[in-house]
Amino acid sequence: MIINILLIIASVMISIIGIFYVYLNRENLGDTLSIILNIILLLILGIFFLSSFLLSTDVNLNEDVVLILWYISIIFWVFSISILSVIQKFIIKFEEKTILITIFYSLIIGIILGLSFLSNSFTINLKSDSYEFIFQNLLLLYLLLSYNIIIIIVMCYNLIRYFMRLRDSTSQKIISILTFQFCFLIILYSIYIITQNITFRYLYAVFYLIGAILASYFIITKPFLFIELTNKIHDFIIFHRSGILLYSYNFETGQETDESLLKGSILIGINHILSNFIDKKDQLNLIKMKNRDIILEYDNTHGYALLLTANHKNKFIDKAVNSFMTKFTSLNGEKLKNLNGLIDVSEFRNAKEIIIENFEPFIKKK
Repeated sequence: MIINILLIIASVMISIIGIFYVYLNRENLGDTLSIILNIILLLILGIFFLSSFLLSTDVNLNEDVVLILWYISIIFWVFSISILSVIQKFIIKFEEKTILITIFYSLIIGIILGLSFLSNSFTINLKSDSYEFIFQNLLLLYLLLSYNIIIIIVMCYNLIRYFMRLRDSTSQKIISILTFQFCFLIILYSIYIITQNITFRYLYAVFYLIGAILASYFIITKPFLFIELTNKIHDFIIFHRSGILLYSYNFETGQETDESLLKGSILIGINHILSNFIDKKDQLNLIKMKNRDIILEYDNTHGYALLLTANHKNKFIDKAVNSFMTKFTSLNGEKLKNLNGLIDVSEFRNAKEIIIENFEPFIKKK
């Protein structure tokens, strides 16, 4: 009983800390859906599931109570690994249709499991130190094990499929560690429900806590994990209304570039911007190409514009662009207003520090 309570307290504390951190820093952690899913996962897996899972075997409780707790733990388990698989895909590559299908598929499996609970699915055996649950409804056991296997396959498939498209080696290592960690936990849980061996129950609880601490550490120290890892920013260009290039940065190389290295698609975007400086209400803000989006923002007051190319536009990029322009204007507003004659563009190299500050998730990590 004491060991179970200590494990539950530790898990609840880790989950609460994680929930509060994610909520308080939600403005800097990517898309709203990602934030909501992570909070729900911490609630379901770290608090509701682990608590009902450990208490369901406690001999200090009567059989009716532990049976209810066991059923509840299975329901929470199914939903938690469903959400986990969705989060992993969402972090790697956001595809709205895929997420909706995944959620629908998960709910169908949950309904099947729920229907299985209507019959006498288990018998309870009382041992000296714990209860054990023997599956009488083998269909329920097979469904649960099959679903665990499906989740492992899906997560490993997503990792392998998109591994080389992740932004940098750091992202590749961390997402691999987290994926294999959760797959290992699913395997431990599967072994436990088959064997009902107390050793595997506590192994699962201990490894879950270790994994929860590791995941929380990554969330706090590596917030770029919340930002879709296969979405990349390629070029970042600032230029004056006169057409003079003020600053250019390439995210793929991590280096500043000059005008001679700009690609044809970017020059097309620049021409669009220059033509749209005239009439504010008709300004173009997005050019969609086959594999990239050209994102355009203007500061008519100070006479400069920003062009950014990315795989696709999202809310994080929008917010980062607005924040960049506010800080860039604050630092260089007077210079921009007084530009005439010979222009020294080296004065605008302070843009690099602002880029690193606002677009940190897209800066390649070595």
